[in-house]
Amino acid sequence: MLSGLSGQMSDEEIERFAENLLRPQLNAELEASQQAYETGKLSREQEIENLAASLTRSIDEQKSAYRRSMADVETAALSRGMGRSSYTMQTLANQGDAMARSIRELTEESERKQEQIGRQITQSAEQNAQTQGRLNADYAAQYAAKVQELQRQRDQARNDQYLTALSATMSSETDRTGTTNSETTSRSSSQQTGTADTVTDSTGESSTNGGSTTLSGSFGSGSGGKKAAQSETSSKGVDRTKRSGTSTYRSAKR
Repeated sequence: MLSGLSGQMSDEEIERFAENLLRPQLNAELEASQQAYETGKLSREQEIENLAASLTRSIDEQKSAYRRSMADVETAALSRGMGRSSYTMQTLANQGDAMARSIRELTEESERKQEQIGRQITQSAEQNAQTQGRLNADYAAQYAAKVQELQRQRDQARNDQYLTALSATMSSETDRTGTTNSETTSRSSSQQTGTADTVTDSTGESSTNGGSTTLSGSFGSGSGGKKAAQSETSSKGVDRTKRSGTSTYRSAKR
């Protein structure tokens, strides 16, 4: 995930984020394409200017050559006494035609080259426009893809934050529930221990162990038990003797 991306970002903020991320690269590529076109165009325009200057020089040279040739023909005709003869005039006319034809050829060649350079400039301009159009189209596609990617990352961040908060809440509730259950169990155990029944046997003694009662019987075994029985029998005999003497005394008195 990209750093700086928050799960709280809105769609508008994500769009600005994506544009800030991709726009510098687009601008650099557009500028590079434009600079290449401008550099090529300037170079070709300079070629056109050089061709025009070269044509001018060539025409001037042709005219100078024609003037020198005319002077030579006239000088030769005069030296022969043929200054204005038809031959002389025809020779001068032929040189004039040759000069004109040469100038025309030079001009046509220069214009052809200039037109070729002009077509190159036009082609470069079209290529530059196509390049910039392609760059803009690529940017639009990359921008849309980047926005979708950032939105997915934003939504994933929101889900992660929600799950983290939910997990923390559930953990807290579990801790509280565990503590409450532990306290309830402790109180219940204390109450059960505190309310254990206590049972007293016939001897007046009682025994309590974890809520269960054990009776300690008064009926023993061995000599101790026999002695207790004899004592009880003897006591009962004394009582009967006392009751018999009392009855005899009452009869004699009557």
